Amino acid sequence: MGNILLIEDDKTLNRGIKISLEKDHHIVTSVYGYTAAMNEVWKRTYDLILMDINLPDGNGYSLCEKMHQESITTPVIFITANDTEADMLRGFKAGCDDYITKPFSVEVLRRKVMVILKRVSKQSRENVIRYKDLTMDMDKKLVTVKGEPCHLTPAEYKLLEYMIQNKGRVLTRDMLLSNLWDAYGNFVDENTLRVQIKRLRQKIEADPKSPEYVITVFGIGYTFGSRIEKNN
Repeated sequence: MGNILLIEDDKTLNRGIKISLEKDHHIVTSVYGYTAAMNEVWKRTYDLILMDINLPDGNGYSLCEKMHQESITTPVIFITANDTEADMLRGFKAGCDDYITKPFSVEVLRRKVMVILKRVSKQSRENVIRYKDLTMDMDKKLVTVKGEPCHLTPAEYKLLEYMIQNKGRVLTRDMLLSNLWDAYGNFVDENTLRVQIKRLRQKIEADPKSPEYVITVFGIGYTFGSRIEKNN
C-alpha cells in the first residue's frame, strides 16, 4: 500500500486511475492542475507521484525539475500522450523514474506502481536504524528516543549518524575529528569533541553517567552500543 499523488487534468481518466489504484489499497490524492499539484507536493510527503505532462496551468517537466531542485526525491511516473523519443528523454532528464504513454493498460500501470513502491519501501527500511529505544530516520533526519523526538544540533546529529553507521566499531578520536569536523573547515580540538559527546549523551541517554548508546573506550575513543552484543 502506498500514498500516491495523481496529477491528471482529464477528470474521467483521473477518476479511472484513482479507482483502479484504490482497489490495490493505495491511498490516492487527485489534483487536476500544476498549481494544485505544487501545493500538495510541498504540503505533505508522498510515496509516489503519477503526473501528466500537459497541464492547463503548467507542465510536468517544470514541476519535476522544481521538486529535484528542492531535494524532493519522491519517485515520479509521467503519464502522457507525448510519446516521442525526445519527449521521453526530456522526462528522464527532468527526473522522472518511469514513463507511460497514452493510451495505456491499467494493468501495466498497476504493475509499474507496485515495482516502484516496493523499491521505495525497501530503501525506507534500509535508511531507518533502530537500537534499543533509539530510532534514527536518515531520510527525514529525525531521531527519536522511546518514540519522542530528540532535537539535536547539526553537529550532534552528524556525530550520532557516524557512530550508528559504525555500530560496534571502536572509533578513535582522530577518526571522529577527521570524518565529522574537518569537512566543515573548522578547527576542532579533542575538548570540543568531548563537549559534543557530553551534550549528545544528555539528550539520548536515560542516564548520561551510565550510557547505553555512546560508550567510552578508555584511552582510544568511543563506540556506539556494546561491542559484545549480537542481537541488536
